[in-house]
Amino acid sequence: MNGTVSIPADAAHAFTDAWCNDILTADIAATLGCTEVDALADLLRALGATQAADEWINAHGEDDEPGERHFRGTVPADASLAVDGMRWRPAPADRQDER
Repeated sequence: MNGTVSIPADAAHAFTDAWCNDILTADIAATLGCTEVDALADLLRALGATQAADEWINAHGEDDEPGERHFRGTVPADASLAVDGMRWRPAPADRQDER
């Protein structure tokens, strides 16, 4: 979809009212993929809800794993990253034996 889209003001207000909610953000952000949270944040920004958009990205990033787009943590210096699709898993050398 290219160009500008017209959204009725009442629909835009209802959308931002529904999605600019700290409890909803905390409950759902981690379950979204990076693409989905980026799309939601972009729409919120387009509707003028910049702070809510940033909160969605930050809440999502708290549960992202190393190698994912919004990852906010630190990777241990001795860990090697093995990326499988969008999920990070420790490389075999980094796994702890369960003995």
